[in-house]
Amino acid sequence: MNVGFMHIAIQQGVDKINSLQADMLLPEEIDIELNKSQMRFINTKYGKNNKYREGFEQSQKRIDDLRSLVKEYSAPVVFKEQYNNNTWVDQFRLPSDYFYLVNQRSELFIDNCKPIVYSLDDNTPSSYFVMPIEHLHNGSAMISDLSMFADPENPALGNQVLHANAGVFVYPTDVQAYKDFLINPTNFASGVEVYFEQYGQLSFPNSLIFIIDSTTYPWFNYDSSLTNVTSGSNLISSIVSQVPTATGPDDDSNKVVYGQYVLNGLGAKRLPPSGAQRQYAFNKFSQQDDIFKLLDDPFNTTKRTSPLTTIRGEYIDVYTNDIFIIDKVKITYIRKPKEISLSLGVSCELPEHTHQEIVDMAVSSILEGISDPRFKTHQIEVGKNE
Repeated sequence: MNVGFMHIAIQQGVDKINSLQADMLLPEEIDIELNKSQMRFINTKYGKNNKYREGFEQSQKRIDDLRSLVKEYSAPVVFKEQYNNNTWVDQFRLPSDYFYLVNQRSELFIDNCKPIVYSLDDNTPSSYFVMPIEHLHNGSAMISDLSMFADPENPALGNQVLHANAGVFVYPTDVQAYKDFLINPTNFASGVEVYFEQYGQLSFPNSLIFIIDSTTYPWFNYDSSLTNVTSGSNLISSIVSQVPTATGPDDDSNKVVYGQYVLNGLGAKRLPPSGAQRQYAFNKFSQQDDIFKLLDDPFNTTKRTSPLTTIRGEYIDVYTNDIFIIDKVKITYIRKPKEISLSLGVSCELPEHTHQEIVDMAVSSILEGISDPRFKTHQIEVGKNE
């Protein structure tokens, strides 16, 4: 049900028990109760604070309850510190919409199982440009071809097709599928990485962030005399890429953002030696009070097959030894849902089969707030819907 129907359902639910209270509820108050119940629903289904004592992915019902909020995100790590003679710590910044962690894994480098000799990068900024999703459609369909040019007036200076013939993605129903297509690395040219909303400490809501390898595309330059992030309209004379298409946005509309990004907001990135082999491993989570005991335990210490990690604030700390270094961390997580709002037309993002349960939880919360004697009876009925 959409947000309007959820409001009506709450009013009807309260009206059956206390009609006077239903008449007094403001739309903003119902929004508050819906959002409280939505978050309570997620917390209950992710953890085991429910009558079945089942956490996320312990049953098909739990998987289905939260499936629309499950996302994947990958980004490079940055070097934090050397803990001791044989332990190093890298950091991975969690995305801005992170709520709960489902799993985590690392892309790492080894050097034939011998001690790996790494180097720190020289902090050379990465070039990037950002395109809001809302400017990648013509009103009815998403743009199917995307290219970048050193100078749109003189393509011979440098140009690259990023992706072509993406297929038909109808706007707005296929926006999510379009985003999934764009951030899939197999769909893009080499030397270009695409992220949604977040890359390291860069954050652009509902936008794609294109990270450009300057070695592959030396013509993709940035005018350092300008501000760190500036609209594309100021950069036509700076030989900086833009993204023109027959139906797409252009610099003159200030729809493209360019800039340079120094990855070492916390520290420089560790680089592997030439010839190092790339591997993948699932990380092993540790509580903060256990991590140093595990690191000192030869049987449970961090290793290339299962790097130890901790979570602290907005970061995952990844612990390595002298055999491997971390390149990127990829996580699967449950994101924060958008807040439900009648005035903004924002409906509940959770699967439709969960909406009645969320409505019932909101009705119970309202009844509890007005100290209605039938609150406990309604709570029992809500429990039957789980």
